[in-house]
Amino acid sequence: MQPTVEELLVRESARKAEVAEQATARARGFSREAAIACMVLCMVGLVGLGACVLGNFDLRVGDGGAYEVTHTGGNNWALVRPSYDLTTLFAGIGAAGFASALIISGGALGQLKRMPPGSAYAVGMSAIVSIVGLLVLAIVG
Repeated sequence: MQPTVEELLVRESARKAEVAEQATARARGFSREAAIACMVLCMVGLVGLGACVLGNFDLRVGDGGAYEVTHTGGNNWALVRPSYDLTTLFAGIGAAGFASALIISGGALGQLKRMPPGSAYAVGMSAIVSIVGLLVLAIVG
């Protein structure tokens, strides 16, 4: 038995509604994941930048008891403590976190119209914080 025109219209309408619902669910999933990724990467950048700022961009780590005499002249001695400079490591962590958040924000900007307000706000704030953090790393570091 052949379906009637009305049945065909109902099926077509149901199919279109299902496709639209799937697209909306995909867009919401993308916006949620993008917002979470932006916030996490921005926090990684803030931790790296915070470590650099708290250490005055001089994060040397060394043994407190191991000193080397580098110069003796007259009654003066020059002592040096061997150390490792971790400033570039933390600056790199900060820059990588901020740059990654900006890259994800750039990909999500085209979806802002479809995003729920909370996700759009999180992506936008992560982008602003990332830009400011990278400027701080570039100017101060």
